[in-house]
Parts: sequence; C-alpha cells; structure tokens
Amino acid sequence: MPASLRLTTEEQEQLRKKCIEINKLLIKDGREPIKDSELAHKILEKSISYVRLGVSGEILIDVD
Repeated sequence: MPASLRLTTEEQEQLRKKCIEINKLLIKDGREPIKDSELAHKILEKSISYVRLGVSGEILIDVD
C-alpha cells in the first residue's frame, strides 16, 4: 500500500478549512493546534470502520 495519498485541490481546501475550524476550537480551549495531515489521519482512523459498499456499487459511510 502506498505511504502517501494524493488529494485533489478541492479535497485539500476542504481539509484546510476544517482544520482551521477545529484549531480555533482547540486554541480557545487552551490546547495545541493540529496539522492538516494529522486531521486527515484522525478522520481516516475514526471513519474507516464505517465504510461500506452500497447496492449499486457506491461507497457509503454509515454514521447511524
């Protein structure tokens, strides 16, 4: 498995915006901010077990 993941420009921008949002909350709470890459790792770590294949072949994430 490759050690890197290539993101589109839009995915990078969405990740950057979410990281800014989260870092504002972390800093407000007196905690250390995180890097975009750390957020991406956490998102994968927390969500990978919820990924499944839909009946028509689309990738779904069950959050229920």
